[in-house]
Amino acid sequence: MVAWVVHRYQRVTSTMDIAADLAAQGAPAGTVVLAEEQTEGRGREGRRWLAPPGTSLLFTVIARPPFAVVQDERLAVRVAEHVAAAIAATCGLRPSIKEPNDLLVKGRKLVGILLQSRVRAEVLEYLLLGIGINVNIPADCLPLPTATSLLVELGHPVDRDRLLAAVLDQLARDERLFPPTVR
Repeated sequence: MVAWVVHRYQRVTSTMDIAADLAAQGAPAGTVVLAEEQTEGRGREGRRWLAPPGTSLLFTVIARPPFAVVQDERLAVRVAEHVAAAIAATCGLRPSIKEPNDLLVKGRKLVGILLQSRVRAEVLEYLLLGIGINVNIPADCLPLPTATSLLVELGHPVDRDRLLAAVLDQLARDERLFPPTVR
């Protein structure tokens, strides 16, 4: 069992930045940085991650798995599978995975995943799992025409705390990410 410690913030530059600082200071695996709003949220290749305040799940999880885990080419896909399973269990919606790091519904982006690690002298200091889920964004507030949200797809709001708990539960089941020895 992972001992989750969730740090909640109203507004941050990026949950990834705060998590990296916490990880560098020794925060344990299972530390989660969650924000209502990110002013400089980012995705792959320097793209911005945009979401109206209080509408999405914007969080980063600190993991401290063995070095071999970050060498796995399918790591982002594995994380995406866990998030997809949590959405299916919570909402009954089954998003598809667009490799390496997105979840789509009807070809529109619902979830973005960004992984970042710090390695020194072939020792993994930490792995960060940045996850952005468009939860309760109305259609007219979606940041891009290629985006969607659970609200748009389901026609009703989704409890973000319940969805977060489901995602963390799915991640905790992955013993490669959270080996019993580092829990």
